[in-house]
Amino acid sequence: MQNKAFLHVDFEQPKELVFNRARMRRAFVTIGQVHMRDARRLVMRRGRSAPGENPAYRTGKLARSIGYYVPRASKRRPGLMVKIAPNQKNGEGNRHISGAFYPAFLFYGVRRGAKRKKGHHRGASGGSGWKIAPRNNYMAEVLERRRSWTRYVLSRELRKSLRPQRRKKK
Repeated sequence: MQNKAFLHVDFEQPKELVFNRARMRRAFVTIGQVHMRDARRLVMRRGRSAPGENPAYRTGKLARSIGYYVPRASKRRPGLMVKIAPNQKNGEGNRHISGAFYPAFLFYGVRRGAKRKKGHHRGASGGSGWKIAPRNNYMAEVLERRRSWTRYVLSRELRKSLRPQRRKKK
């Protein structure tokens, strides 16, 4: 499920410009909220999902587990990023799924008889051999749909967060 979208910008900050880090962090929070909302909407369709479709909504645990996280700055990282995922550790607006990690089952699928038992015969019952065939990667779909909007928001906020330094009065 590691489908990551990166936008990395390096720049030399001129001495006459001041960088407003808080404004950029707010932009990442906004991006996280919008991506989280869109990902939840993709998994909110009720009913049954077929292989290759987005997972369907039954109990709502998967939808509620999707969250976003904007880490604080540290010595090793500037803190200008957002992570959006199901069961996001330290995530905003999410509830954890306890037990087995259900989104992984949806992404990779589950072979019939994944837990081998006495008298187990793989595929003996016929059919496709899948208990749950892999579903669509809804997180990657949201990233792809929102790619141009995300770039627009980040570039706009980067422009707005770089301002000329105020001159000191003598």
